[in-house]
Amino acid sequence: MKFIHLTDLHLVSPGTELAGSDPSARLTDCLKDIEQWHSDARFCVISGDLADTANPAAYAWLKEQLAGFSIQTFLMLGNHDDRTVFQSVFEDHHCDDNGFIQHSHKTKDGLFIFLDTTKDGASAHEGQLCPQRLDWLRTQLINAGDTPVYLFMHHPPFDIGIAYVDDIKLVEHQDFAAVLKRGKNIRHVFFGHVHRSAYVQWNGLSFTSLPSLNHQVPLVPTSVGTTYSSEPAGYGVVLLNDGQMTVHFDAFLNRSAIT
Repeated sequence: MKFIHLTDLHLVSPGTELAGSDPSARLTDCLKDIEQWHSDARFCVISGDLADTANPAAYAWLKEQLAGFSIQTFLMLGNHDDRTVFQSVFEDHHCDDNGFIQHSHKTKDGLFIFLDTTKDGASAHEGQLCPQRLDWLRTQLINAGDTPVYLFMHHPPFDIGIAYVDDIKLVEHQDFAAVLKRGKNIRHVFFGHVHRSAYVQWNGLSFTSLPSLNHQVPLVPTSVGTTYSSEPAGYGVVLLNDGQMTVHFDAFLNRSAIT
């Protein structure tokens, strides 16, 4: 089984640049590349920060692009998104009974759980998993039993060594860790938010993140929220086969011509 992971689109008005790049052009090129080389993927996940300022026009443009994309796509929210605005555009997107943009998707290869870690409040950038969301996750993990489970979230529950990113990680990381113990067979956790490729082992579980599709956070101690780097954008290609999981990080804009 193959699936695709994207994160941190930061869409603005089409044709407008953000941090030196055009997020809409980046996504257009990315979707074309996925269609060309990975049309056999079972699904695609975009793990938050879909829009940079939760502009309804950005969400509407994204909806138009995905309507022509042949691979089923699950959307998640990040700290730059707004749940109410998102739902006004993606009216039929999956959500739980409390209106959070989180759900699970079961296949023969396992259960895929997509979490909503967006904190309410216009200036809130740290992650949140309130008691309602944690209860929902606990139920999902208990009901999964021995089924392989793969989790997706925007905010990581740990520090990665970049101070300003660490300051806006998931707040309820201890409560989250306690809930994860209810899972009997959690295989891996995918996250976004940090605008870098990273691999982390935390509380016995493995986590991977991806570069933003638009702009990256430099790995230097003085990184701040207005400092970005032009390191390559990329997407993840995940292969599940006979008990093995392989995660490829594809810097698709940095290839030589392929014929």
